[in-house]
Amino acid sequence: MAFDLITASDRRHSTLQKGFNLRWPLGNVQGQSAPNGADLIYLCYTPQDIIAAAAQALAVPNGRITVRSGGHCYEGFVSNKMPNSINEALSILDISQLNQVLYDANGQIRSDLVPTSPHRYSFRLEAGGQNWDAYVALYKLANKSLPGGSCYSVGLGGHICGGGYGLLSRKDGLVCDWLSGVDMLVPNAQGDGLIPVHVARNSTDQDELDLFAACCGAGGGQFGIITSYYFEDLPDAPNEVLWLVMEWDWSLLTKPALDNLLTAYQDWFARNQAHPDTWGLATKLEMRHQNTGNVTLDVHYVDKDGGLNDRAAFDDFVTAMLNAIGIPATECLSQLPTTHLPRSNPAGRTINSLSTALAATRQMDWLHCQQTLNGSGPNQRGRYKSAYQTGVFTPTVLQAIWDTLTWNDSEKFLTQSLIQIQSFGGQINEASAAVRRESSVAQRSSYLKWQPQCYWRDEEIAADQAHEKWIQGLFFAAFANDSGVPVNAQFQGCYINYPDRDMLFIGGDPSKGLNPQWYKIFFPDLMIESRLRRTKQRWDPLNVFRNEMSVP
Repeated sequence: MAFDLITASDRRHSTLQKGFNLRWPLGNVQGQSAPNGADLIYLCYTPQDIIAAAAQALAVPNGRITVRSGGHCYEGFVSNKMPNSINEALSILDISQLNQVLYDANGQIRSDLVPTSPHRYSFRLEAGGQNWDAYVALYKLANKSLPGGSCYSVGLGGHICGGGYGLLSRKDGLVCDWLSGVDMLVPNAQGDGLIPVHVARNSTDQDELDLFAACCGAGGGQFGIITSYYFEDLPDAPNEVLWLVMEWDWSLLTKPALDNLLTAYQDWFARNQAHPDTWGLATKLEMRHQNTGNVTLDVHYVDKDGGLNDRAAFDDFVTAMLNAIGIPATECLSQLPTTHLPRSNPAGRTINSLSTALAATRQMDWLHCQQTLNGSGPNQRGRYKSAYQTGVFTPTVLQAIWDTLTWNDSEKFLTQSLIQIQSFGGQINEASAAVRRESSVAQRSSYLKWQPQCYWRDEEIAADQAHEKWIQGLFFAAFANDSGVPVNAQFQGCYINYPDRDMLFIGGDPSKGLNPQWYKIFFPDLMIESRLRRTKQRWDPLNVFRNEMSVP
């Protein structure tokens, strides 16, 4: 066997217990291995390594395995032992070295795990690869791209199967909407090892189709270990894009101005869902707490043909937003506008009209723009929430946003805290019947996607509590009339790839009891929810792959 086994005696152990979010494992102390974290870390280089490592790890009394590709799980589902399982022997199977990208213009790539499978493909992406690696390889090999996220180091393993999206998703759909086949290691009948399967969008067996559908939006680490993703085709990479970041200083902002911007923002995307010519426009509205920075609006644009010949949608959106807020913006000069601390110093050029906005807009090669937009940021402690918005901003929600951004923070804890609301919809909502049939993405009528987030370095309990109170307070206020969760006439629940343990509890409040209906918050489609439960029972009846938010 070729895997490397990292034990507590290895100097790498304390580092490799951790991922992107340094809140995990629980009790994490810099430079020390945490007792609540993984006992063993297996560094795997081939699918055969994974099979051997899983068998060894599951043979240990009370052994449990989790899988890591990029290490970006927002909760401790990879890094932590299960609650109240003090005797659990946790092993992380790290597959990040499985990161090849293969392309065959003749479409004759066969399954790596099950070579006898009749299915053939043009692309194979190993699940340990990261977004940036895939973007560069696909661009250079075939002038293709994934409509995935802008954070460099997010692993394909969890990103794709969780319904990953990005700045090209309004134009091209979700990454999993293009998925054609999957190599996967699933539990054997005894639950003490893994066996290979290949499932495809055109499989003829219903159980295989169900497992494939679970790989298209249900989230990772619940049914088995994906080793490779296969695509018959992928969207063409754009040639050039427009990139503009407008910034509004807090000294000028008023609640009516921000309310007007939010109202116009939602309205523009709702109105333009019917206009495919506008789907190349993608945005991130990042409203930072006053102690964090200013409010910025990032605009990324490419026309329907992957170029910049038709700029009407860009011009219309920028004009509509400037008119709505009624306050001049400035060109954001931050060297890294997509990280969590943008405040230009000195201030950039004033933007108060379309002409001044165009003067501040950068026309960039698409690949170079994606490199500029790396939003991963440093590994820190973090808290996150999510919501799919289908309707308008109600007065209650607008008040909650303003109160959260102006939250009293006399101790200056909230120095990297923001409410991010991204554009959504477009081709995502217009996916074909064939794509929808084998998809576990339950939200196909949303125009905006929320990602409130906060980061901090301080390991003190007071810092953890301040950020918890801030981010929970937003949902308690915004959804006070809806049991504290974003499920109502204007919202369609939460995103499984932004897992949030608060949603396990009544009202999204951990001080209350468990909510037996929590799964419906993430999968509010009865057919999809029922199929996922059935799929779990068929492929992992002994619950080998489990975490606090895996399929009930």
